[in-house]
Amino acid sequence: MDALPFGLYGFNIAVLLISIMLSIGGIILGLGYTFDDKKLREFGKNEIYQSVINGMLVGGLLVLFMNNGVIDLAMNSLIPGNSRFSCPGYMQNNLAICFAYSYLASPTPYTFSGSMHISLLEKITMLLSGLFLLSTILGSIASLEVNLLVFTLNFSYIIKPFLNEIQYIINILTATAVSISVQAFLLIFISLAAITIILPLGLILRTFYPTRKLGGFFIAVAIGLYVVFPLTYLFDAVLLNSYNSSPANSSIVSISSNATSLESEMISSINATNSTRISSITSIESDASHIFSSVNSLINSLLSFVSSLIMQVFILPIFSIVITGISIKEFAELMGSEAFFGKLRVL
Repeated sequence: MDALPFGLYGFNIAVLLISIMLSIGGIILGLGYTFDDKKLREFGKNEIYQSVINGMLVGGLLVLFMNNGVIDLAMNSLIPGNSRFSCPGYMQNNLAICFAYSYLASPTPYTFSGSMHISLLEKITMLLSGLFLLSTILGSIASLEVNLLVFTLNFSYIIKPFLNEIQYIINILTATAVSISVQAFLLIFISLAAITIILPLGLILRTFYPTRKLGGFFIAVAIGLYVVFPLTYLFDAVLLNSYNSSPANSSIVSISSNATSLESEMISSINATNSTRISSITSIESDASHIFSSVNSLINSLLSFVSSLIMQVFILPIFSIVITGISIKEFAELMGSEAFFGKLRVL
C-alpha cells in the first residue's frame, strides 16, 4: 500500500464506501420502481451515476497521483536534468516540491540547471550572523571615548546612524526568515498530507450526498496544493532569475575585523599617555574613515538585496497563493463543487 497515494487505508475505505453507496442507490432505484415514485427513481439513478463517477475518480486519481505516476513524471519533466536538490525523502517523488523546499530552506547547497546555489534561509542566516557581530563591534566602538588635551574623540554620533540602519535591516531579514520558515513548513505539510489525507478525505466525503460538494472541494484543494502551488515557486525563481545574488558575507567579516582592530587601537589609546594619544589620533581617524566608508557601501548593497528578498519572500508568494486559489476554484467547479473564499470571492 505504500505506493498508493491514498495512505494506508484511504483506498480501501473509498472503494468500500462507493460499493455501499452503489448498493444503496440500486435499492432506492428499485423502491422507486416498486412504488412508482418518480423522485425515488431519479434520486436512485443520480446516486448510481455519482457512485460510478466516484469509482472513476478513485481509479483515475490512483493512476495520476501514485508514486512516480503520471503527475509526478509530468512535473519532474519540467525540472532541468542537471539539477540536484536537497530535500527530505518524502518530497523526492515530486521534484517541484523538492525544488521549492531547497530554494527556500535547504540546509545544504543544491544544484539547479548546472549551477550551485544556497537556500534563501541560509543566505539570511549567514547575513544575520555577520550583521549581529558587526553591530556588536560598532556598538562597542560607539561607547569608547579618547580624552585628549583639547577635545574628546567619540564616534558615537557617527556610528549611531549606521547602527540604526543595520538594526533596521536585521529586523527585515528576521521577518523574511520567519516567512521563509512558514512557507517551508507549508511545503512539508503539502508533501505529507495533500495526497495521503486531503485527497482521500475528499473522495470519502464526495461519496455521500450531503457532503458531496465539500468532498469535491477537498479534492480540488489537494490537486491545487500538490501540483499548482510548488510549480509557482519554480516559475517565480526562473522569472526573477536572481535568487543566487546576495551581498558577500566576506565583506561583513572584513569590516568586522577592521572594526575590531580600530576598537583595540582606541582601547590602547585610552590607556596611553596624552602624548601617545595625540600621535595615534591620525591613525585612528584614518581607520575609522575607511570602516565607515565600507559600512556605507555594505548598507547600500544590503538594501538592494533586501528589496530583491522582499520580492521573493512576500510579493511573489502572494501571486503563488492567488494562482493556487484560482486553480482550486476551477478544479472545484469540475468536481461539481464550489470554492468558498469569502471576501476573496473575486478569485
